[in-house]
Amino acid sequence: MRAVVVVVVPLSFASLIALGCSSGTNQGAETTASDTDAQSSGADTTGTTDTGVEITGTGDTGGDTTGDTGGDTTADTGDATTGDGTDTGRPPVEEQYTTFVGDWTMKPGKETTKCVLKRLTNPTEVWVTAIHTKLAKGSHHLVVYRSTSEEEKPEPFGCTPFTETLSGDTIPLIISQVPEETLELPDGVAFKFQPNQMIRVEAHYLNYYDEDIVAHGDVTFDTINLDDVDAEADMLFYGTPDIDLKPQSEHTTPWHFLDVWEGTKVFAITGHTHALGTNVEVKWAADKDDPGEDIYPLDQPFLWSESPVINYDPPLEFDDGEGFKYRCTWNNTTDKQVGFGESANKEMCFFWAYYYPSKGYRMCINTGSYADRYPVGESVCCPDFGALCSLIPTFIN
Repeated sequence: MRAVVVVVVPLSFASLIALGCSSGTNQGAETTASDTDAQSSGADTTGTTDTGVEITGTGDTGGDTTGDTGGDTTADTGDATTGDGTDTGRPPVEEQYTTFVGDWTMKPGKETTKCVLKRLTNPTEVWVTAIHTKLAKGSHHLVVYRSTSEEEKPEPFGCTPFTETLSGDTIPLIISQVPEETLELPDGVAFKFQPNQMIRVEAHYLNYYDEDIVAHGDVTFDTINLDDVDAEADMLFYGTPDIDLKPQSEHTTPWHFLDVWEGTKVFAITGHTHALGTNVEVKWAADKDDPGEDIYPLDQPFLWSESPVINYDPPLEFDDGEGFKYRCTWNNTTDKQVGFGESANKEMCFFWAYYYPSKGYRMCINTGSYADRYPVGESVCCPDFGALCSLIPTFIN
């Protein structure tokens, strides 16, 4: 690992769930998701969720909640400069493409997840160097994906959270739960979009206000010219579903280790839990026996609702066998046993790493106690796990 200069960005990539991984066709998992009472109890089996814990909102964005009613738009933005005209040194933004999810009205105390599938209007392959999101109040998370689906679905439809995250063909690009944020890749690093790229936008909304809200989220993609691209970016998604929190108690997982592909350069990391989480700690490590070096969250407080994103300049580098050690901590202040799940009354222990040069999207989980029930070993990585990745939905559920 090289010495790094870190830049802390107060944004968060929130709420993924390890529900599936395959190299086959797009799962397109879809359920009927109607608004539910956010304070109700019972199992979460559809695109709706119940909370059971108090949710701290991220506040009103102060903006218009209706947004663009058409498709996407493009614009030539000219040179990359600051507001005072100073050259930033970054490749100039060539065009912008926008899309959105919305609108639907939600009563107080209701929670739901809805998705859209929309094509961008890029006639040729483009390279995305930054993604901007803006959310109306009440959003719990917004996930933006590249999708290989052929069918557009521009009207919001009920969907189960995160079933597309690990399908192999629907790849997450940004996961946000704050009113406005920007994922800015390093100079010359970009995501590759195919012509007329299909985008899936997933919005999980929870109305913790006393009045009706209108659910809406806007997404903007900045592109650069191919001549300015040095490397293609992608995402690593690591963590464990082995969570069992006793009522009125604190709990910390053991240190887990997951390796990283040789030659990987990681330029940003963020951790994720739900409302009971008090910390996600990540270390660079030479192997599972190495004590490791702290890389997240460093001197920043970990807040589940606004998890810090640590940017590394220069990036973290990994040789063969090297990887991450991580652990999560929670304080279960409820009177209920809390396990793993995507709903707000469940918990998670994950972190995301953005890297280059791309070898594809990679998901790794530590199985923990699950390994006693399923012969999958102490860790599972996809696509490395091959055809057996199709077992992940069964063993996690």
